[in-house]
Amino acid sequence: MDLSTINWLAVVVAAIAFFALGALWYGPVFGKAWQRGVGLTDEEIKSANMGKLFGSAFIFALIIAVGMAMFFFGMGTDPNNPMTISDGVMYGAMTGIFFVLPSTCMNYLFARKSASLMMIDSFYHVVAYVVVGIILAAWQ
Repeated sequence: MDLSTINWLAVVVAAIAFFALGALWYGPVFGKAWQRGVGLTDEEIKSANMGKLFGSAFIFALIIAVGMAMFFFGMGTDPNNPMTISDGVMYGAMTGIFFVLPSTCMNYLFARKSASLMMIDSFYHVVAYVVVGIILAAWQ
C-alpha cells in the first residue's frame, strides 16, 4: 500500500467537514428528533462530558477519512486517470448506502429503534461519506 499518494491535509479537512456536518445534522436540523429517538432528556444532554464526546467523535471521523483515502488512493492510482469529483460522490454514496446504512439499520432493528432514528443516523453517514469523497477527490 502506497500511503504517499494520500493528501493528508485533505484527510484532516475531510474529517473536520464530517464532524461539522454532524454538528449541523444533530443540532439545528435533526437534533430534537434524534434526541426523542434515543430517549435523552435536555438535562442528560447537558450533563454529558462534551470534550470526551466531541473528541472521540472527531477521532472516529478522522479514522473514516483515513480509511476512505486509503481505499481511494492507497491501493495505487493511475496518475494519468485521477479521480473526479463525481467519482468521489459516487464512492462516498456507495460506501454509505451499501455498507453503513444497512449495518446501522440491522443494529437498530434488533435494538427496537424507530425507523425515523434509523434514517436520521444512516443518512447522516451517507451524506458525510459523500462530503468526504468530494473533498478527497477534489484535493488529491
